[in-house]
Amino acid sequence: MEDQVLVHCVNRKPLATKNGEGNSRLPMFGSKLRPPSTVKRPRSPEEKQDNKRRCLDYSERTVETRARKSSETSKVTGKTGSSLTRQRSETSLNRSTVSNTSLRSTNSGSSLRANNVRPKANTAVVKPTAKASSTNTRPPPARGAQGTVRLATSKTSSSNKPPAGNGGGGSKKRPAWDLKGRLEDMEAKLEKQTNNREGLVNQMETQNQRIVSLESMNQQLSGTVSIKENIVSQASEEITDLKRKLRQEEDKRDEVQRGLQREISDMTFLKETLSRQNESLQSDLNARRVEVDGLKASVAQLTSAQAGMGAELENTKLRLEQAVTSNKTKDTEIERLRNLLENRDREIEEQNCQIRSHETERRKLHNQIQELKGNIRVFCRVRPLLGDETLGNDGMISHMNFPDQDQRIIELEKTGDATLNESCLTKKGGNNAQSKYEFGFDKVFSDHTSQQQVFEEISQLVQSALDGYNVCIFAYGQTGSGKTYTMEGTSVNDVDNRGMIPRAVLQIFDSTRELESKGWKYALDASFLEIYNETIHDLLGDEDLKHDIKMSGQKNSNEVFVTNLTIVPVTKEEMVYQLLQKASKNRSVGETKCNERSSRSHSVFTLKLTGENSITGETSQGTLNLVDLAGSERLKESGSEGQRMKETLAINKSLSNLGNVIMAIGNKDNHIPYRNSKLTYLLQNSLGGNSKTLMFVNVSPKEECFQETLNSLRFATKVNQCNIGTAQQKR
Repeated sequence: MEDQVLVHCVNRKPLATKNGEGNSRLPMFGSKLRPPSTVKRPRSPEEKQDNKRRCLDYSERTVETRARKSSETSKVTGKTGSSLTRQRSETSLNRSTVSNTSLRSTNSGSSLRANNVRPKANTAVVKPTAKASSTNTRPPPARGAQGTVRLATSKTSSSNKPPAGNGGGGSKKRPAWDLKGRLEDMEAKLEKQTNNREGLVNQMETQNQRIVSLESMNQQLSGTVSIKENIVSQASEEITDLKRKLRQEEDKRDEVQRGLQREISDMTFLKETLSRQNESLQSDLNARRVEVDGLKASVAQLTSAQAGMGAELENTKLRLEQAVTSNKTKDTEIERLRNLLENRDREIEEQNCQIRSHETERRKLHNQIQELKGNIRVFCRVRPLLGDETLGNDGMISHMNFPDQDQRIIELEKTGDATLNESCLTKKGGNNAQSKYEFGFDKVFSDHTSQQQVFEEISQLVQSALDGYNVCIFAYGQTGSGKTYTMEGTSVNDVDNRGMIPRAVLQIFDSTRELESKGWKYALDASFLEIYNETIHDLLGDEDLKHDIKMSGQKNSNEVFVTNLTIVPVTKEEMVYQLLQKASKNRSVGETKCNERSSRSHSVFTLKLTGENSITGETSQGTLNLVDLAGSERLKESGSEGQRMKETLAINKSLSNLGNVIMAIGNKDNHIPYRNSKLTYLLQNSLGGNSKTLMFVNVSPKEECFQETLNSLRFATKVNQCNIGTAQQKR
């Protein structure tokens, strides 16, 4: 807006000249042409007020911007810029004064007199012209690097405007036919505006010179900043060099310390040697004195010998005094080294405290990672083809696929009628087309996976038991799918084929031995039982006693325990291996059409871990339950009769109750039917919200077991969709 006003003032042509020359828009005197009806469009009061407001806002923004730049420059220059900051603050004050004066003059409509503004240092003063209505001393803001100035021009004050209803200069309005008089009035007004423009141009030149001086000052300040940056860079290099020298001096100090240790050992040996010599000399001295007393009669004859002995005695005394002095010096050095060793011991103790703090932090982070993975997880494992099962297929499982590299998906394919409508079922073609079943779990182990690879995935859960959480790992699947091999292995002496139970025990004992250096001591109690036909049998006991499941009765505790159960404290892994061998011999097994050696009971191995840190006072109570469930099988396919049929019915009922409990937990039902089965009643703390649970679903690779495999995977999928909440640490 200000630029437009300035251009208009500069480029505006005169209405007429005295000599009649020029391109005037009005007719000359004597011309028959009529003057234009409207020479200048009048401005409304709203436009005038808006123009004043714009000028005022521009002045305030200019003052604030320059004050901010001044403060930033003063921070960089430091001490050298204090005088410049004081000068700029005075200039800013001058500008604020001028801006406020301009505001008052704009609001009142009166002209601002030139003598109302006192110029400060380095501030140019513009003399008012003869006909200027007001003088603006506020410096205009800089535009761009060239210093182009935008002049904030205010409207002509009310004193320069002719009063309403009159002509120019307050005289009476001239008649319409007096063209010459009206022309003279316009020329006078034009001359007045020309003089105002010349004053503004002079003011603009003064402000441009001031901008040039400010830019040179800015360049000087920029150079000062570069010098400071170079100083900082040099200081950083000196710090790096001093650190390197410090490390060299520390190495020298360590070398000197080792030399002093060797000298201390040498001096100690020398001290002992001198002590023995001193004792020997003392005994010789006493003998000589006795001899002198006995030979006083022959003093004359033995004068020379006595003189020699006296000289030797003096020499011995001198050596003794030197030895005493040396011993005092060594004692002082020993005391200094003892103080140094005490300081080292304190530093070592501080480091041990930090290590214990890091162990506590590790436990928290480990638990957070396990919670992110889910407090109930499902792993699927496919056993390889064995013996005669490999005939005709070269040991390859044709109806199972593992499509993803992350080992999280298993696909089943079978040619035949698709009789079930599952969300994971994909039908292609008609009823006799190939059906494809896809299941996703937290981890899928193919038939080529080793026991060690499987245990690496569950080792973190075993660590959670040491940290004070309830952990339950159980194997589920049809009979002959490899559950017992997964949990117990072939033999504890076969390192490659050890099951999850002996491997977990080995990891726990290795971890407890490592934590002893951090102040932790653990007490481990092991028990092993089986649930056969809804009856509990102690696999470690020698007597046939009745066992019941009861609540602990402690306040705020839902712990359950089995009465008359054998609990064996274990201190090393070999003791647990012996217990596993004993339990394996006592477990109930039988032969069916589906499996020649089928587990007919649920086995539960429990290891309670109670830890206490003697240094920090922390305690933890964790429980590790490793469960090998009995194999599920259909009664008509197993061909069970008599006792075997009764076993099959009991197994299927308990597994069905296990599924009902897990579904109730997943649905967050108010009532969870734990007591419907001995298995769920015993494992209620491991299945509920205060535990980390992992289920192995073991499947058979035989194609004739396709339907049982499909049922097992469907059940595992439902379990995988459950959320049992967040486990709580027991202290």
